[in-house]
Amino acid sequence: MKILIISDGKYGDRAIKIVQKKFPDAEFLIIREENPMVFMDEVSLENELETAIEHANLLILYIRHPDVVAEICMRQKPTILPVHFGEGYLNQIKALNPKVIQPISMCNALPNTGISELDEFFNKFGSPKYKIKLEYSKENQPIIKEVNLKKESPCGSSYNTLEHIRGKLITPDTLNNFALSVRQECREPMSIVFKRDFSETGNNAFIKTNRGNQKGRTLITME
Repeated sequence: MKILIISDGKYGDRAIKIVQKKFPDAEFLIIREENPMVFMDEVSLENELETAIEHANLLILYIRHPDVVAEICMRQKPTILPVHFGEGYLNQIKALNPKVIQPISMCNALPNTGISELDEFFNKFGSPKYKIKLEYSKENQPIIKEVNLKKESPCGSSYNTLEHIRGKLITPDTLNNFALSVRQECREPMSIVFKRDFSETGNNAFIKTNRGNQKGRTLITME
């Protein structure tokens, strides 16, 4: 699948590096930044951008001007809007292109849109899932020996912070410090983070534990 990430220069530079791990043909284009407070009577897209959109299967728009976003959405491509413009705006855009979604958060999205391109993307990226291998100390305290991402956030915050828990005891302090480090890496506005309803994913806090016959080792899959 060919993914095109379009940015007005502020966001998206980290996302392209992460997305290319799973979709090597993904492209990144930066367009001119427009003042989002100024209404645009007419939006003209450069030929290079029009050609890139035509050859893409999925668009991800890190663009902060709603008129520019609306113009691109009219190209009828499956499109993700990481920049949140509100439900009223989304309803207007979906009237023009029903294959547009505006997730509450890019790391809280699920592959349940019913649109094949979007679901393929959110099968690879979205709500992070960790596979953790434990060992136990002499005092029988669990230590995180290995941690790998089965699914990561497209911004890279879930990957960039793994060293904050690898080799650490599982304690409230360890988990809280890990959560804070993820937050520091995250580029979402705090207003979005505090509004987020984590129950929407239905699986953020579920931990499945399989303890084998080998003494002192536990395999935990966070799903």
